[in-house]
Amino acid sequence: MIKVITAKYPLLLVMVAGALAFVAVLVFTGGAVRASERDDRIESSFKKTYVYNTYLKDEDIQISSKDGAVTLSGAVADETHKPMAQGVAGGLPGVTSVDNRITVKGERPAKSSDTWISVRVKAALLYRRNVSATKTRVYVKDGIVTLKGVAASQAQKDLTGEYAKKIDGVKGVRNEIVASKGLQTTGETQAEKIDGASITA
Repeated sequence: MIKVITAKYPLLLVMVAGALAFVAVLVFTGGAVRASERDDRIESSFKKTYVYNTYLKDEDIQISSKDGAVTLSGAVADETHKPMAQGVAGGLPGVTSVDNRITVKGERPAKSSDTWISVRVKAALLYRRNVSATKTRVYVKDGIVTLKGVAASQAQKDLTGEYAKKIDGVKGVRNEIVASKGLQTTGETQAEKIDGASITA
């Protein structure tokens, strides 16, 4: 039956084949456009996050995304910013993998130096649950860490001090954080709390 139709109506066969090809092109390009939009959204969302704008904005970091596979490149002066950037990128919706090619430039602070300890305490608080990195100020002198700022409770204040004590090189902790019951807190990390809204948006 098909042979009879195609023999009698060759133009019809050409039209049907053309229509099918057109539909296939639409489906393919439509998927490509959606993937491109997702990649654009990932790249723009990365630079809108709180962590990027607070800790990474002065670093030379580039992000590119291909079908959700993110590549980070560039250079940072602070070695803790490399894993920090990877953590932020990996938490973005639509990201399937992160290839972290960021390099560390300049002289690194000596291990267990006051600068080295300060950076690690701040980074630890940023990614720990039930503490507030943004409301905690960290000062280090001769290996002694002084914590200032506010906490939502005495328990949060104590927990912040415990996290600081666990950092290599810390000789002691002076916890001068003020506990204030008026502050609201959740079990999320600081990065999750402040980036959750911006990433979703």
